[in-house]
Amino acid sequence: MTGEELKGYEKELVRLRRHLHQHPEFSMQEVETSRFIEEYLKQLGIPCRIVGETGVIGTLYRNQKTQQSCERPRMIAVRAEIDALPVTEETGLPFASADEGKMHACGHDAITADVLCLAKVLAEHREEMKYDVRFLFEPAEETGEGARYLIANGALKQPEPEAVLVFHYGNQETRAMEIQKSVSTAAVGGIRIHVKGKASHWSQRREGVDAIYASSRLVCAIHEINENFQTQHPFVLGFGLLHAGKSGNIMADEAELTGSLRAFTEQDFAAVFEKLQQSASFVEQETGVSIRIELTKKIPPIINDPALVLKGERIGREMFGEKYYSGEVPFLVGDNAAFYMEKIPGMRAVFLAGKEGEEAYPVHHSRFDIDESVMMDALEFLVRFVTEE
Repeated sequence: MTGEELKGYEKELVRLRRHLHQHPEFSMQEVETSRFIEEYLKQLGIPCRIVGETGVIGTLYRNQKTQQSCERPRMIAVRAEIDALPVTEETGLPFASADEGKMHACGHDAITADVLCLAKVLAEHREEMKYDVRFLFEPAEETGEGARYLIANGALKQPEPEAVLVFHYGNQETRAMEIQKSVSTAAVGGIRIHVKGKASHWSQRREGVDAIYASSRLVCAIHEINENFQTQHPFVLGFGLLHAGKSGNIMADEAELTGSLRAFTEQDFAAVFEKLQQSASFVEQETGVSIRIELTKKIPPIINDPALVLKGERIGREMFGEKYYSGEVPFLVGDNAAFYMEKIPGMRAVFLAGKEGEEAYPVHHSRFDIDESVMMDALEFLVRFVTEE
């Protein structure tokens, strides 16, 4: 279907996005969002189920024959994230969040609306489908829990899709599209560093071992790693939290740093992590503290499948012309959709939807917003991807 033929769905698409935007829910708490999605799919006649209390899996078959066939049907999975962020919205939009301290500040409202509208288009035009479609409405993408949660609950089974398609919104440019040729997002690991010293009253400072001082030495070492350590691809080792001490007149006996490591390959990730461990060992020797580094959770990088990229590039160029970008430089963001792509081929696309003549605030900002007209571009891309060979 062409963009012109899809224009009749624009009001519905905007309605869905604005409803979802007004009613954000945190990761693994998306109960009402899941009920809304389930009801919408059931009204379209699409078999679906809520996974536990949150998250929805639905499957639209081209016809009953493919549903009942013993042969493995051709199927594509399309993922939409449904969770919001702990952000107080400051956009001033008439459909702004109705819940203080909760906001769809990452475009998940628009993504979910696009996939719901995709379901509606396909349900009403089954004869044009080249693939059966599995709809994955994923909870807890922001916390990195959702993909494995859906996989554990059968997202890629009965039958297994041959590919998975994921997409995101950004607003750093007006109406454009980008697909990375290979690596799309970084491997991301949460890191917690425990520094153990020895408490002492400051009047007897020689009796103690200062965990705050040792932490400051480690922070400087981390800065040096970011500035001077060389890997094959860019990386970032960043810490945003430092907690230490119990009282101003007592030398801190413990400190804890919390942050993350982002790298585009597993080799680079391992090399930077090893360098961090070496730096911690030097700080231990210099200061007398003991340091324990904990990798709290890790998401692998997304590597786009070449055949899917070729198809996406063809459709993208036809739709966006010179505003389609064949990406060479991946993003230092993480996406747990990589867990799907460890099992089946996949592709991640990005739609750029900055508002003409307005300041663009980045994702996770309290004023983040997109040009809703680009949602129609995303819908057309999705429809074409599952209705064309």
